[in-house]
This record gives sequence, structure tokens and C-alpha cells, in this order.
Amino acid sequence: MQDDLIYDIGMHTGKDTDYYLKKGFRVVAVEANAELVRDVSERFSAEIGAGRLLIYNVAIAESEGPATFYVNDQKDDWGTLSRDFVERNESLGTTHRAVEVTGVPLQKIIRECGIPYYAKVDIEGADLLCLKAFLDFDEKPRYFSFESSLIDYESVFTELSLMWVLGYRNFKIVNQALNQRVQCPNPSLEGNYVDQSFDGHMSGPFGEEAPGEWRGIEDTLERYKEILADTAKFGAMGKYYHSRVKKLDDWYRKLTNKEPVGWYDIHAKLPD
Repeated sequence: MQDDLIYDIGMHTGKDTDYYLKKGFRVVAVEANAELVRDVSERFSAEIGAGRLLIYNVAIAESEGPATFYVNDQKDDWGTLSRDFVERNESLGTTHRAVEVTGVPLQKIIRECGIPYYAKVDIEGADLLCLKAFLDFDEKPRYFSFESSLIDYESVFTELSLMWVLGYRNFKIVNQALNQRVQCPNPSLEGNYVDQSFDGHMSGPFGEEAPGEWRGIEDTLERYKEILADTAKFGAMGKYYHSRVKKLDDWYRKLTNKEPVGWYDIHAKLPD
């Protein structure tokens, strides 16, 4: 494992990459959208030249070769290889255009770059594929995060079971809708201290700085049952999302300081 290396798989506009660089880490970033890669490459040309940032303009896929990537016209963070995700996104009123990209198994990148200290995974519909890639390696990242499924309990159980097989025993569920409330600890617990503000397009702090308490796998699964029940009622595809009940629920959550229904990252760490 390389203690100064972070993988940003799903780079998007480079906000997380920027944060990791400021904290003093080297970054290997992966992004399928060529337009986003071009913009980020221009902004971080100095870091690329210094060898602190390496960007792969590819889509993570099961095999190497051409792949159809769907760019979302309204939300550029919703680009995906998954037809299921395209259908979900279009049911929410967005549109897509298909482009051909290069698909690459994550294993190839790992072999070229090594095992990172922390791996952040947020690629629509392919997070599980990234988790499985690390099964091929004896060594694992010290910390790992991925955007967890909100489809059903079986999907979350599969994700966490895989993390258990990989050797992870401690977990945090981080509600990304609360990113704007997060403050970085000073002194820092990971890398350099950075006075960073976070938004909905960032994964937020990582490792020991990720908000919340570490849980065991059983507690994590029980908490996720509550999240799925909440999401089924008030999430973007929920029963009451387009009703007055949703507005009443939003009001009640603000009044009682109860966290909003959001989208969730699961952070994991290896045992000490």
C-alpha cells in the first residue's frame, strides 16, 4: 500500500481530486466523460506535470475495449454505462446522449499504479465492479468509500458482504445531503489540514475524518434498513416524493433537526 496515494474513481469536475491534492496526497483519478477530463487536466496541468496527478479518461468496465457511455444532458455527475441507471434518470426528467469511450477493468489501473491508501468510488452503476476488482489483490486500501445502493436491502447486503470478504470490519454511513454542515478537524487526522467547504458534488472527508462513528457490519445493516424505509417514502423515487406529504416531512425534519433523506456513502476501514 502507498500511504501517499488516493484513487478518485469518478472524478467528475475534480473537486474531490483538488481536496486530496491540497491534503498532500498523490491522486490517480478515473473519469469517462472526456469533456470533464479536458477541463480538469487544464486546471491541474502543474500537478500532472509534477507527477502528483494521473487521470485515466476511461470507463470502468468488466473487459477492455469500446463501451457505450451515456452522458446526462442535465446532470453531468449522472453519466453511466448502465441502461438501468439511464432509465431511472430519464424517469426523473433528464435526457442522455450516447458516446463511445474506452472501457478498462480497474484491475489494470491497480496493477499500473499500485494499492492506494484510500479509494473513493462513485461511478453510477459500477461501484460494485470496483469493489470486486480488489479481490484480485492480496493487499487492500486502508480506507475505502463507495456510494451505496438505495434499491433494496439485498443490494446493500451484497455490497457490505463483499467489503467483509475484502477484510473490512468497520463502517460509517455518511449522508451526502449533510455535506455543507461538515467541518474539517484541526489538527488534521488525515494528511494536511485544509479549511474545506463541501457540497453535494463532493464525497467529503475520508478515513478518520469522515463524519460519524465507526460501526460493526450488523449495526450498519440495521441502520441501512431504516434508510431504505425512509427512502422508499421520501426519496427521489419514493411514494410521497411528489406529494404534500413530502413537504410536510421536510418541514418536520427541519423543526426537529432530523437529518434529511439523501444519498449515502459507506466508508470502510481495515482492522487496526
